[in-house]
Amino acid sequence: MKTLAFFNNKGGVGKTTLVYHLAWMFSQMGKRVVVADLDPQANLTSMFLPETKLEEIWSETGPSLSIMSALSPIIRGTGDIDVTPVQKINPALWLIPGDLGLAQFEGELSETWGKCLDGKEPAFRTTSSFYRIIQAAGKKAKADIILLDVGPNLGAINRAAYPVSMPPWQWA
Repeated sequence: MKTLAFFNNKGGVGKTTLVYHLAWMFSQMGKRVVVADLDPQANLTSMFLPETKLEEIWSETGPSLSIMSALSPIIRGTGDIDVTPVQKINPALWLIPGDLGLAQFEGELSETWGKCLDGKEPAFRTTSSFYRIIQAAGKKAKADIILLDVGPNLGAINRAAYPVSMPPWQWA
């Protein structure tokens, strides 16, 4: 699996639109594609899914079906990542839906970053959560390519998302 992350420090330059169209183009070329919406604005998710599906995924009463459901055991401090939520868009294209709640998770990621230097296992689990969520989705979809849409900042989500093609214990 090849992984491409799309980033620009300035918002509004068309990055999310580019990811959306590339995902469709790769899938139409016969490539199996997983798209991960790691931008807390979740605009990519809104582009792929109809409003009724968004209401279901971001339900305030039921369980979340976004990336936040996979992160929830880490956030609650009750365990490791949960099953990766994936929405099948077409036979060759899958989406890991984003969530506005990622903005709150970014604070936790910032705190755990330094704890990795102290060798704290929960910190490594938190910091590597995106890698493991995205890899699980890629394996489930038998993806050829993974596209990441990240927010226009240099925050903790982006630091954790970039090395998604390589696990944290191999970072140099």
